[in-house]
Amino acid sequence: MIYGYHLSTCLFLIIIQTSVLAGGGAPYLYDLLAPFVVFLGVYRLPREAIPVLILGGMAMDGISGGVFGIHLSVYLWMYVGVRWAIQFLHVGNVILLPLLVTAGVAFESLVVAFSAVVLASSAWPVELMFSVVSGQVIWGAVTGPFLMLLFIRGQKSVDRARKSFVQGKDPLRIS
Repeated sequence: MIYGYHLSTCLFLIIIQTSVLAGGGAPYLYDLLAPFVVFLGVYRLPREAIPVLILGGMAMDGISGGVFGIHLSVYLWMYVGVRWAIQFLHVGNVILLPLLVTAGVAFESLVVAFSAVVLASSAWPVELMFSVVSGQVIWGAVTGPFLMLLFIRGQKSVDRARKSFVQGKDPLRIS
């Protein structure tokens, strides 16, 4: 049930990002899966998160039209970085989650931008890349914590539904 929730959330974010938000054409829109990867890094074990990250990364690589494997590798490195960071930081801290989301969005934006610059046929002006990446980081810092709250509430509701389902199906339950 938990895999279904994570995969459906991942696919929902991919659909929103590629169909609804892509129509606006704003270059400052960041990858919506970055806060989800941070959520998985903070709240989920690797056995629950890695399959979702692999499928989500492959889907984004296929849809993005860029270098295949860039999103997958960024998601996996971001997950590893978040798991490493929470060893030293207090997870319940109010400042930690927005900081992790902002760092994740910045990391992903920089990696994708530099891969586009390296593979471009002509030179890109650095000022254009700086403005796009900084706009994505600002939008990630503003909207990322709200997405994290949605992911946390969704996870809690799935856990409550799973507990009530298991409790209702237990024939040896003592009331």
